[in-house]
Amino acid sequence: MTPQTIESLMTEIEAEDSIDFATLRLDENVARSLMANHFCEVDDRLRAQGLSAEERLEVMAAIAAHTMTENMVLHIQRLRRAGDPADFRAWMQRHGLG
Repeated sequence: MTPQTIESLMTEIEAEDSIDFATLRLDENVARSLMANHFCEVDDRLRAQGLSAEERLEVMAAIAAHTMTENMVLHIQRLRRAGDPADFRAWMQRHGLG
């Protein structure tokens, strides 16, 4: 696993599920690079602690699941603040949550 391979995979994922950077003063390539490097550093630390590839994959999956849960909560909060209950209900239904 290298930062470059992670960044490449992230780019492929974002082609199907883009991230809206429009309102942020953050370059998407910089953000992608930062996170890819971070994941590789975490993997290196876990390997140094003696975790197997499968154990490291489980930790990475847990990190991803935690981050996705946090993202979902933030998105729901944003939809609620937007004030249109129909948008909120539609988003919930689209994601099988309501």
